[in-house]
Amino acid sequence: MTHVYVFLALQTLVCLYAMICGGRPERWTAIMLFLASVATLLLPFDPSTSFRTVEKLELLIDLSLMAGLVTVALLANRFWPLWLAALHLLAIGIHGVRGFDTALVPWMYAAAGGKLAYPMIGLLAAGVLRHRMRVARYGHDPDWSLPWRGARDGA
Repeated sequence: MTHVYVFLALQTLVCLYAMICGGRPERWTAIMLFLASVATLLLPFDPSTSFRTVEKLELLIDLSLMAGLVTVALLANRFWPLWLAALHLLAIGIHGVRGFDTALVPWMYAAAGGKLAYPMIGLLAAGVLRHRMRVARYGHDPDWSLPWRGARDGA
């Protein structure tokens, strides 16, 4: 259980860093990651039955998070959200592996998705750091790359 507290502390620190120092893509991503973690923690857990089949509520949370991450990746004027969405797609794939392979050990199913969360929050922290570096160097860092605005605004 200690690993859960360590992860939550680390994620809370990175999300606060993103909320304070990040641009809009970093802040939106921090909110989504934090809410997905809280929602996952609120799911019922029974050691005798959990992770023996596909966890449908956890899959629903992961799919919702994926939709948000893909939206940020498509609209943000950043490259790191693409990597974050790709890592989360792997986490969703783990649900598919569990659905196809009933012999998968339950603790492996439970642990595999959790291990991918660490590089995800690492990418968010790196994204915030790079945002701060661009602001320091150029004085600004555009948040969104919205192609339809350029055509309409004549830019």
